Parts: sequence; C-alpha cells; structure tokens
Amino acid sequence: MDRDTLLSGLSDAGLSTYQADAYVTLLEQGVSPAVDIARHCSIPAPRIYDVLKELEQMGYVETLDRETLHARACDPADLIDDLEVTSERLTAVAEEIEDRWERAPLGEHEMNVTKRAETTIDHAEDLIREADSTVDLALTDTQLLEFEDVLTTAFENDVVVRVSVFPTAGEDPDLTDHPVGDFVTELRRRSIRSPFLALVDRTHACLVPTTRMPDPYGIVANDDIISFIFQWYFQTCLWAVWEPIGKRQRYPLVYVCLEEFIRDVYPLWWDGAIISVTVEGIDTDSGDERTVSGVLREVIYSGQTMDDRQPTLAELSGQASMVLSTSAGHCSVGGWGALIEDVEARRITLRGIEWVR
Repeated sequence: MDRDTLLSGLSDAGLSTYQADAYVTLLEQGVSPAVDIARHCSIPAPRIYDVLKELEQMGYVETLDRETLHARACDPADLIDDLEVTSERLTAVAEEIEDRWERAPLGEHEMNVTKRAETTIDHAEDLIREADSTVDLALTDTQLLEFEDVLTTAFENDVVVRVSVFPTAGEDPDLTDHPVGDFVTELRRRSIRSPFLALVDRTHACLVPTTRMPDPYGIVANDDIISFIFQWYFQTCLWAVWEPIGKRQRYPLVYVCLEEFIRDVYPLWWDGAIISVTVEGIDTDSGDERTVSGVLREVIYSGQTMDDRQPTLAELSGQASMVLSTSAGHCSVGGWGALIEDVEARRITLRGIEWVR
C-alpha cells in the first residue's frame, strides 16, 4: 500500500490530515525528535508539538522528555483491533444496505437481480403470504418443508397452490403423507433438478438458478409478460409431464391453466359428456372480476382435429378458448392475456361430468 492510500485510510478512521501524516512518519522513522518529524512530513514546525500531544491523548504515540521533545509510535495492537472492528462494522452496514435495497417492494413493471439467492427466496415467501389467487412453485423437498408456514397462509387465503418438487440427494423426505401436502392444491414430484421458481398471481416471478451456477443470483420480477414466459416453462417442463404424488389431488378439480383444462376434458367432451364448470376471471371489456358457470359447449384451439384425440400443450400454445352455455347465454373464455373472448380465466373449477344415457 502506498503512503497516500495509508494516509487516506487513517483519515477515514478519524485522524486529521496532520495527525495521519505525523503518525505515518513516526511509523517510518521510529523514535524521532519533534523537529525531525516535522521535517519529514508536511506539518509546519510550530504546529508539530500540538499534533504530537493530540496523538498522545488518542493513544497513537507517546512523547519522551529529553533535551528536546521526542516521540515514538505506540504498540499498534489496540489500534489494529479498533480498525478491524470498524472495518467489520462498515462491511456489515454495506451488506445490510444492499439487502434492504434488494428486499424493497418492487414498483409496477420492475425487475431486480439480487446477488444472493436467499434474498430472492425471501421475496417469494413475502409474495406468497400476500397472494390472492394462484401460486406455482418449483423447489426441492427440503425447501418445501421450510415453506410450510407460508403455504399454510396461502391455504387459509383460498389460494390455488401447485408445487413441483425435486427430491434432494441423500435427503428424500416422504411427502406422500407429510402434513405440508395438506396446504397445497396439488403436489408433483419430478426427477430432474430445476431452478427455484415461484409465480404468484400471474404478475410476480421469483427465479433462482441451480447451485451449479458459479455465482448464485436471483431474479425478482413484477411484470405479467415475464411471468407469462416463466409460467409456460413451469407448465411444460416442471408440471404437465410429471405425475401427482399419492392421492393429494383435491376435488372438485381446480385448474389455473385453461390449456391444461382443455387437454384433460377434450376427449370426454368429444364423446358427449356434459361437463359443468365455474370460471372465475376477468371481464375483458370492463376489467372487472367476473364469475360464470355453465356447461362446456365448444372448444377451439389451433390445429384442432375432428376426433377425440387429446390435444398437446404445444397445440394449445397458440389460440385456445372455450364456449360455455350459461343461464344468460353463451360466454367465451380465454386463457392468460385473453383479448377477444368475454372472460380471461384465472380459475376453472370442474363441477361435474355427466353422461347422457
């Protein structure tokens, strides 16, 4: 470290410019007469005596009464301890400032990249506690058990929670009968590790890459477009291709993805089943919440074939909508971001399936 940097550091520790200059000179020269100290630094000779007395009162130096005033630096052990404590405190303050900035609520259409995965997971927990409608969650079995409290809150708030869980190596809690399963709508186990992902109310997304990344980080987004992209990743890679755990599925069945609902009921509807549903969503004209109940009358999707073959999610990734026959007439229902339909579905409850004899 050069002399200027050392002087600057001592100034940051509370020494004046003259005090720092005199002290460093004593460290370099050893025991020295006051006049020699002044000669080797920038302090005026008449001022050096006051500066040395100040340093002595601070415990940095001691003065020696000889024919002329001499001084020497004290053992720096206590000073070093103080500097290390100050450094640790400032580091802790810097980390706390960064953490509080990262944890601050996001405004509309904002995205933050956090330097610590834990910060993003903490954001996810806060969002899940405040969720109104839906939560899609991908995590490990260990993390799932840690989320039990927040999932309990979501359950009490009547939130539909879908959880895709990965069993960690060496630790494979039996989730088939674990109480945490009582607080999720459906639980599925996958055999491939994925990033931590939380999607809340179609507007918030929290992503943490896998631990294989060299520099852990997280993404917190308050944006429905980004959330939509992540939702399709969840739906196609982390959800649709995996089987439910045990018999945790609740009845009546509740869907938060129109495409998944169409895929499941299409063969039954084609064969003539009377499928009764309730759709909770948003009126695309007014933007107000709207609930409609009726019987499935028509299904429309891109690449539709005139047979009972179950459509794939890829075929449903373009246009996908349905028409209900209600007491007030026909009502068209679309999925996330619906524009031309009457209602954008947020939650679809399958009320019943009947066969006409």
